[in-house]
Amino acid sequence: MPRPVTELGSYGDIGAKEQKNGKWRAWATFRDYDGRGRLVEAYGPTESKAKAELRKKLTARAKQYKGRTRGKISRDTRLTLLMDMWLEEVERDEGIGQQSYGRYKGEIDASEDKRASKDAIKLRPALGNLRVWEADAGRLDEHIQSIAAAGLKSKARLHKVILTGIMGVAVRYGVLTENPVRDTSRMRRRKTKPQTIDRDRLDGLRAQLRKWLAGKEIPGTPAYTHGPKRDRLVLDVADLVLGSGVRPGEALAASWDQFDLAAQPATFTVSATVVRLAGKGLFRQEWAKSDAGHRIVALPEFTIGMLKRLRDDPTHGRMCEVKALREVGGDVEEVGDKVPLVFPGRGGVLRDPHNFNRTWRAARGTLYKDVTQYTFRKAVATLIAEASDSKTAAKQLGHSREGITERHYIASPEQAPDSSAVLEQGFGAATS
Repeated sequence: MPRPVTELGSYGDIGAKEQKNGKWRAWATFRDYDGRGRLVEAYGPTESKAKAELRKKLTARAKQYKGRTRGKISRDTRLTLLMDMWLEEVERDEGIGQQSYGRYKGEIDASEDKRASKDAIKLRPALGNLRVWEADAGRLDEHIQSIAAAGLKSKARLHKVILTGIMGVAVRYGVLTENPVRDTSRMRRRKTKPQTIDRDRLDGLRAQLRKWLAGKEIPGTPAYTHGPKRDRLVLDVADLVLGSGVRPGEALAASWDQFDLAAQPATFTVSATVVRLAGKGLFRQEWAKSDAGHRIVALPEFTIGMLKRLRDDPTHGRMCEVKALREVGGDVEEVGDKVPLVFPGRGGVLRDPHNFNRTWRAARGTLYKDVTQYTFRKAVATLIAEASDSKTAAKQLGHSREGITERHYIASPEQAPDSSAVLEQGFGAATS
């Protein structure tokens, strides 16, 4: 019968022999994580003490590889450990932004915020005590489908994504041969037509925004009577989004040095966005959402006019104190910085997207309650696609794949090739 193979990170039989000087030598072969066996030895005044000293060395050697050992988990390991291991992998992955990491972590752990709902479904409380062998496709599907049945389909899809990553850790460590999440029920999305805004409705919205800015009552929002004056910059942010197709966070992070208003045509170099990190607040992230997001867009005259008005306004703020995320030598650093923001918040700080959206909802009222800044992005994509093609629209919006633009942003139907002559030849005579 062949001798059993020594597992990685463990050792074989311990041998011992008395030496000529009266001391005892103990030894064993430790199988390192490159698969090679290496001799480890220790000495002591007696056989038992030599073996005890050797075991200390072997234990210390195994601990050196604690973060790398495949033996760290087994079929009896609880999912809570796999969740921690997966979050560590995500945090190290340079292709995943800190906002995405925070979102994943927020779905795994219950929030410590006293204002958070106590009934929110989180993965660690719901599944963390399961052992790997218990987390089969049926049990995981039951969790995902229960969330979907509660009407939280987006949350259910996100939990499925996270569970795929968590159970993938068990596959990589050799505990499972395949990922059980892949055999859970499919969650098909109903294809819906992107909602945009036509020119007549846009003109009506602009007229209402002017009434709102003047302090007048609009449907769903009472007239201005007290408090801070209504903020004109909310309308200006909308004009930048409508005139460039940038994301709202990219607009709020815009600084004057990103614009070249003297160029023909004037341009906006999109290279930053506003992000919120859990427990730390707002940051100006000094890189775009993706590689495709770092782009230069040409600006139309109505957006150029708005920017020149702000630039020439002596009451408009310039330098703002911001917290910034900056890449230095491949690492991300949190630094304090002074930035000439185009749309500063009150007090010369980054404008909070949450506060901006709250003000926008008041300004659009109930008559245009379906219109968001992303509605404007969709209008930009649709207009460009109709004038040229979806690839051009995708580049304008900063998408890496034009399929994303076609599926979620372009509202016009796809134009089928002209086959009328073929149809006439094949069926025309028969129907006459």
